[in-house]
Amino acid sequence: MEVGDCYILHSENGMDYKIEIVSINYCRPPDMIYGADVYDENGNHPGDVTFFGDSFFENNKDKLDKIK
Repeated sequence: MEVGDCYILHSENGMDYKIEIVSINYCRPPDMIYGADVYDENGNHPGDVTFFGDSFFENNKDKLDKIK
């Protein structure tokens, strides 16, 4: 995983979300290693970075498509 990687999350609510990794910091807690901008299908962004850990990607591997 690298800064700039992008994924589409096909969520259980029927919407697709674009996730773009903008920061990686292994000094953060394990569930906050990756900082990402998340956009809904309409391109809306909540205005803040969302944090994920490796477990998010492992638990959702069947719902994620890497696009970049």
